[in-house]
Amino acid sequence: MAELTINQLIKLILAILVIIAVVVGVYFVFKNKVADFIHNIPSGNVSDLILSLI
Repeated sequence: MAELTINQLIKLILAILVIIAVVVGVYFVFKNKVADFIHNIPSGNVSDLILSLI
């Protein structure tokens, strides 16, 4: 098994922090849009649901 050097460990930690920051940023940008989309979905007919997705 390969040993983790200090440089590799720093790169790994930075990569994890960047991924977390991107996920949190995407969540904050789209949280209201996704909630509005879910609330506006018609619940009566399946064909209306399919047409609203197109």
